[in-house]
Amino acid sequence: MAFAAARTMLTTGFGVLMSHRALRAFPARSAVIGAVVMGAPMLLVGADVADGTSATPLLLVGVAYLLTMIVTTFGNAALIAQTDIVMRGGYPSAAEGRRAARARWAALLLWALAAATVLPVLRLVEHDFRDMRAMRGRTRTAWADVANLTLPKIVLEHRKPLDALRDSRVALERGWGPDVASSARLGVVGYVLVLVGILLSVSVGAALGAQAQAGIGLPYGTAIGSWLGLSVFTTGLIFFSAATAVYQTALYRYSVDGRTPPAFAADLTRSFQP
Repeated sequence: MAFAAARTMLTTGFGVLMSHRALRAFPARSAVIGAVVMGAPMLLVGADVADGTSATPLLLVGVAYLLTMIVTTFGNAALIAQTDIVMRGGYPSAAEGRRAARARWAALLLWALAAATVLPVLRLVEHDFRDMRAMRGRTRTAWADVANLTLPKIVLEHRKPLDALRDSRVALERGWGPDVASSARLGVVGYVLVLVGILLSVSVGAALGAQAQAGIGLPYGTAIGSWLGLSVFTTGLIFFSAATAVYQTALYRYSVDGRTPPAFAADLTRSFQP
């Protein structure tokens, strides 16, 4: 049931995303910038800037990951600003969305760093802690679920990240009751699938690049192939993240207005399962 609800919410979010050119522009732009951000470290590693015993490749990958998360967060913030207009019956503007994200750059930067480092850990460990609290009769909404409304509140209410987190918990428990659990949460299985996808995309790209390097003498073919493979996979993740941002905007509208926005044709009362 939870999986079916998650699929419905995300496919509906993707439908809203693809129905407006101005909304589609945000993940497309993030994907291009993300590919450029990832290209530099991939090519540096491929050019043997670091030897096999150096920590430089891992450092470069870590920097690329953080930069990609920042780019994605800013893109989703701009998307949320304009999706909210769509949810209220208006027409989106890509330029206005980028302007709204730039106006909140400091708060978005902090949230991007938290989303890249803290939230993945919370999503992995809170489920077990949640079960332990339930056994003791002391359950409460997980922070990983509270985060669903945090970015919309940062963008639309001009809240600081910590204030947005606190307000999000109140809004979730007011709208869906105490001890909610997101049906669209990305859990351990999701992270394993993402990791497998990254490894496969890089491996396949590297293999094809190596063949091109051997066959036609393409310089740094393995590194270029790895970069292209990872860029394709990351583009898919960015559009998935954008669909989730649309869904989160619909949740925010529901928490404010008490009803599902007409533009989001799904039952938001089923978004959280106790």
